[in-house]
Amino acid sequence: MKLGRRAVLAASIAPPARANDALRDLARRAALYLTPPCEMYRRRHRDIVERGDKLNRLVRQLSPDAGLLPAWAWLDLSSEPLFLSLPRMEGRFYSAVLLDPFARVFVQASRRTTGDIPPPYMIVGPAWKGGVSSEVAPIYAPAPSMWLRLRIAVTDDDEDVDVARGLQARTLLETPDQRNERRILEMRELMRFRTTAPAEPLADWPEPRPRERFDLFDAGLAMLSGCSLLEPDRQQFDTFAPLRLRLGRRFDARAFSETEREAIAAGIADAETNIRDDGSRSPSNSLLHLAWIAKTALGAPTDAERP
Repeated sequence: MKLGRRAVLAASIAPPARANDALRDLARRAALYLTPPCEMYRRRHRDIVERGDKLNRLVRQLSPDAGLLPAWAWLDLSSEPLFLSLPRMEGRFYSAVLLDPFARVFVQASRRTTGDIPPPYMIVGPAWKGGVSSEVAPIYAPAPSMWLRLRIAVTDDDEDVDVARGLQARTLLETPDQRNERRILEMRELMRFRTTAPAEPLADWPEPRPRERFDLFDAGLAMLSGCSLLEPDRQQFDTFAPLRLRLGRRFDARAFSETEREAIAAGIADAETNIRDDGSRSPSNSLLHLAWIAKTALGAPTDAERP
C-alpha cells in the first residue's frame, strides 16, 4: 500500500511533537518543584543585597504584626556553625523556626516543643566536619543557606510589648568566636573553638532576572547550591534528568534545540498558570501547594509560628 504525502509527513512529525509535549510537562513539574527555592532566592537577595541586611545577624522588628513580634536572619552555614540562644519566656508563646530552601519548616523551637526554657542550639551546615558541644542541642541543617524566623506573642498593651522587645533583644545569634567572647566576659570560660574571627560573609549571588524565561530554573538551582537533598526531594529531582538540571548551576539552555527550548518555556508558563488558578485548592504538601505558598505567602507565619 502506497502512503500519501500527507500521511508520510504526519508520521515524521508526530514523534517529535509527542516528545516536546512530554518535555513541556516535565518542565512544568520541574518549575513547580523549583518555585519555592526560586522565591527563597529572590527574597534572600532582596533582604541582603537590596535592603542591606547582614548575613548571620538578627533583624529585629520593633512593631508587632498580628499579635507577634518578629525577627529574622538569613544564615550562611558554609564555613562554620551558628549558636542560637533564647531567654526564659515565662509562659509567653514564642517560636523560632528554620526554613529550608523549599520554604518548609525544617525544625522549630516553641513553647509547645521546648517549654518556657529553650535550650541553646548549635546550627550546623552540611559541610561541617567539626564536633558539637555537649552543652547545646545540635541542629543539622540540610543546606548552607537557611532562613531563621523568631516570633514572640504580644498583647495590645504597650507594657507587654516592651517586655516582648526585651526578650527579643536577649535572643542571641552568634558565631563561635562571638560566643567565646561573651562567655569570657560573663563566665570566664573559653570554648574549644578557634579564636581568629573569620571574614564577615558577603552576598555574592547573581542578581535574579525574573524577565528572562529560564530565571526560575537558574534562581531555584542557585538556592539549592550545596544542599543535601532529603531523599524524597532527591528522588523527585532525579525525575527531571532529561532537563539536565544541576544543583548550583545555571540551566544550560544551549543543550536543547530552539523547539525544545520553546517547549520548556511553555512548561514553565503552564506551572505559573497552575499555581495561580489551582494552587489554593491543591492538597497540602503537594508540589503545587508548596509553590502557591511560596508565591503568595512566603513571609506569613506558618502553623508552627502561631500560638
